[in-house]
This record gives sequence, C-alpha cells and structure tokens, in this order.
Amino acid sequence: MQKETGERSKRSILLREVAKGLGVLALLLLMMFWLAGVFLERVEPGPPEAAPAETPRATYRVERRSFPLIADATGTVRAHLQAQVSSRIMAQVKEVTTAEGDFVEGGESGQAAADPAARKGGGIRGSLLARLDDSEIQAKVKQAESAVAGAERAARAARARLEAAEAQANVSAASQAKAASDHRRFEDLFKNRAATGQQLEHARAARDMASGQLTAARGEAEAARQELERIRWQREEAEAALTEARAMLGFTRIVAPFTGRVVKKLVDVGDMAKPGQPLFLVETDARPELHASVSESLLSHLQPVGREMEVHVDALDRTLTGRLSEVSPASDPATRTMRVKVELPADPQLVDGLFGRLRIPAGEEVSLVAPVRAVREVGQLHLVDVAVADANAKAGGQKIQRRFVTTGRRHGEFVEIVSGLREGEEVVIP
Repeated sequence: MQKETGERSKRSILLREVAKGLGVLALLLLMMFWLAGVFLERVEPGPPEAAPAETPRATYRVERRSFPLIADATGTVRAHLQAQVSSRIMAQVKEVTTAEGDFVEGGESGQAAADPAARKGGGIRGSLLARLDDSEIQAKVKQAESAVAGAERAARAARARLEAAEAQANVSAASQAKAASDHRRFEDLFKNRAATGQQLEHARAARDMASGQLTAARGEAEAARQELERIRWQREEAEAALTEARAMLGFTRIVAPFTGRVVKKLVDVGDMAKPGQPLFLVETDARPELHASVSESLLSHLQPVGREMEVHVDALDRTLTGRLSEVSPASDPATRTMRVKVELPADPQLVDGLFGRLRIPAGEEVSLVAPVRAVREVGQLHLVDVAVADANAKAGGQKIQRRFVTTGRRHGEFVEIVSGLREGEEVVIP
C-alpha cells in the first residue's frame, strides 16, 4: 500500500514538471511570433507614393529705390538749464542735506518767489542743499539789531526834546509878541504924555528880553531837530548793517537755484567753502536738448529754426522727434562746424551726456534695396537666399543659392544692399 502511494507521488511531480516546461515553451513561441510581426496587420506591396510637390517660396526682385538722403551729425544730450551752485561767503560746511541724483525744488517753484514770508535771512525758500557755519554772522546780526534798537531809543528821546523845544519856542514867540505890543502901546502913551519914561524903558527891556528868549528857544529847537536828524541817519546805517547781516546769514543756506536734479556733489561736511567755488551741479530734466556740431555745408538744410527734426539716441535705441531751437551764427574755423541745439521731449531716460545723432534731411539718394525679412544675421554676417535658374532642371526650374551681403542704411521695411546682389535678382522671403 505504501509502495503504490509513493509511485503516485512520483507521477504527479513528473506531470507538474512537464506542464511547466510546456508553458515556458509556449511563452517563448508566443514572443517569437510577436517579434516576427505575425500579429501585425500586413500591408500589401504596391507602387511607391509620389513625393510631395515643393511648396513655392515667396521672392522679391531686388531693385533700386529713391529715399531721402539723411546726413548724421553727432552730438550730446544736455539739460536746458545747468548751474554750478557755489557759496558767496567763506565759511566751513556744517551740513550737507542732499546727494547726487536727488530731486530738488528751486525758489521759483510755487509762490515762494513772490511771497514776502518766503524771504528769510535774505534768501528765497527752496530745497536746502547745504548749511554753512553761521556763528560769526549770527553775532553780527545781534550786534546790528542792538544798534538799531539803540538808535530807535535815541530817536524817541531826541523827538521828545524837539517837541519840548518847539513848545518853548511857541511860548517865547507869544511872550515876545505881547512884549512888543506893550512896548508900542507905551510909546504911544509916552508921546501923549500919558506914561513916564521909566515905564517906557521897562516895556523896552521886557520886549528885548522876550526877543532873546525867543531866539534861544528857536536855537534850542533847531539843535534838537539836527540831533534828531543825526540819530535818524545813525538808525538808517544800523538798519542797513542789519539788512546786510541778515543777507549774509541767508548766504549760509545753500539752496537750489531752480527745480531740477543734483548731478554732482563736490563738497562734504568739514570742507571750507570759498566764494565762487562750485559746491553742487544742478540741472533741469524737464527740457533736454541735443547739442550737435553740424558741418557748415549743411547750413541750408537747417532752415527754418523751429522745424521738427529726428534725433536717434544710441543708448536707448530710440528715434525722437525734436524741435530745432538754435543755430550758431558763426562757424568754427578749425572744424568748419556750427553749434546746433534741438529741443527734445521730456523723458527721464534722457540723462545728461548721452550720445545722439541728429538726422538732417539733405536731399535724395538712390539705393539698391531688399526686404529686411530676406536678410538673416549670423553673428556679424548677413546672408540671403537667392533664387537662380537651375540648368539641370526643366524649363523654368530654380535652385536656392546662399550668399553673403553687405548691408547699409535701413529704410523702413527695406535695407540698403551695398554688395552681394545685383539689380533684378530675386531673394527668398521666409
């Protein structure tokens, strides 16, 4: 019984091993058939398909065209107003309140120039650039103020003395008039034997005394008047000294002369500012100009003043329209050029010192041109594809030939071809 059971186990193990081998074989056969493409749809053999027809390319026939002749004159962008701000006194710099590139407002902005309250210390209120040491000038201002106050007190006292002297002179005049009237009355009485000689002498003595008192009173009043006039002159001198001191005090405040931007700062705290020494360079950025040197042969093309002209700024790669504002009436004998100014539109990018080209229309020129789209740039090379006749092809067949060309000025959608092409040749437009 045990023997039969062992034989059955051996047979079942053998059957399993055979089944595994058959499965592996079937899997291998399936993979071989799949790799051979047995399960893919077969394409019946037939004639080859025709190659697609070549798409015709757009071409342009190179030709000569007439364009305006433009003469370029190099120049520099400058501000319409530029000022070197300097000190009017010698003093040490105590404070610098601005830096290069700061926007400042000048005294002419708003109503500062017309408002008396804006005038303080002899200056016009504006953006403060720097402050100088004012201790010595402050002392002079106080000294002048004291002199003015003393002159005013002396003038009040002299005016009181003059009023008292004039009042005394009026009293003396009245007494003298009464004494003179009494003397005439006693003279009449003495002639009529109604008064004695002694009474007449008393009346004459009283008249003479009143006349002397009147003369003295008038002299004292005149002296008081002269004293008051002298004190008035002293007060005017003290007021002038005070005005001068206050003006000097205003000079310790270095303010912007007009609204603009600080381009250069040439001073630091602790430096000694001297009269006429530049401390700041301020310029306006609202009205830029191009200053160009133009050949005298182009003078006839710069008329009239006020005409619109184009200016190309290389750094911005922009062409602006400006207005011809000034043409120098004299030519430089060394360079045979004239100074020309062109007003440009306000633009914060038009900073001082930029290089610009003034484009001056000077007639017409005929150039060989091709479309800009037909020219390809590869590094510093310019290439075009030229459609030329193919001798090996059928009648009318063409082939594409690549050429190097030298380009010139650009005229809108066209570019001048200096060399590399002939008139009548066709270039391919991609």
